[in-house]
Amino acid sequence: MAGIVIITAPVHSFLVDTLQSKGFDVVYEPSISYEALLEKVSAATGLIVTTRLKIDQSILEKAKTLQWIGRLGSGMELIDVEYANNKGIKCVSSPEGNCTTVAEHTLGLVLSLMNKINSSYAEIKNGQWIRDANRADELNGKTIGIIGLGNTGSAFAKVLKGFDVKILALDIYKRNFETDQIKAASLEQIQEEAHIISLHLPLTEHTFHCANEAFFLACKQKPYFISTCRGAVTDTGAVLKALQNQLVRGVGLDVLENEQFANYSPSEKEQLEAILAFPNAIITPHIAGYSHEAYFKMARIILEKLAII
Repeated sequence: MAGIVIITAPVHSFLVDTLQSKGFDVVYEPSISYEALLEKVSAATGLIVTTRLKIDQSILEKAKTLQWIGRLGSGMELIDVEYANNKGIKCVSSPEGNCTTVAEHTLGLVLSLMNKINSSYAEIKNGQWIRDANRADELNGKTIGIIGLGNTGSAFAKVLKGFDVKILALDIYKRNFETDQIKAASLEQIQEEAHIISLHLPLTEHTFHCANEAFFLACKQKPYFISTCRGAVTDTGAVLKALQNQLVRGVGLDVLENEQFANYSPSEKEQLEAILAFPNAIITPHIAGYSHEAYFKMARIILEKLAII
């Protein structure tokens, strides 16, 4: 046998079938708890994870035979990559696998907000036929600020090619990315000019609550604000204040700081309910990168990066 692989989340059958065909003993436990993984990880050669479990030093200390960790999707903040690397454990992710679907979902949130699709549909269901108050804002001719031009930010810029828009992009790690449509910009320029601002950032100590009260106060165009990256990049309380004070035209979130509704405190519940009461707010359940196509592509890319196929 090539070793034991523990899969800690739902995955495409291609991943399981391929691992088994290569001689791995697959332990498929998509609902495994942190405590159960702690007990079982000592025999594992590989781990497949998503954003459900922390792979911290306690897990890695128990993982005596672990050779690699495959993260389906993007963002490695729940994995202690430095500690794993020091133990000789290879860590790979697959952001290339779901960047297109994240980009399409981001565009969907933008168009739904600008065309009042979600809110007017809610009115229809409530027996209201309202036209004048539901006039749209056209996307064509607008300036879009993309903060973070990695895999998903670049994919979002790509889906915008068919629109007559100006893109201002900020990425501290990239250079020479400008095109006829995409221009490098500072945060201040984006806040000054952008009619739509979309976040595509990893969660780090530097990006935590990047979108805070000061961020929204500095936005001059009352932009549509979109986040499909990590919940804690955005301060939920600041989003609520931005809506209440009409600092934004609309908000589209696919991620929240706390996505475990069962664990919400009374104040968290109150805050979320207040945001959802605004017709110009849309929240989706972290599904931007969750398409059927991405489900397969992420599995394939992980296997390729691990040289298993």
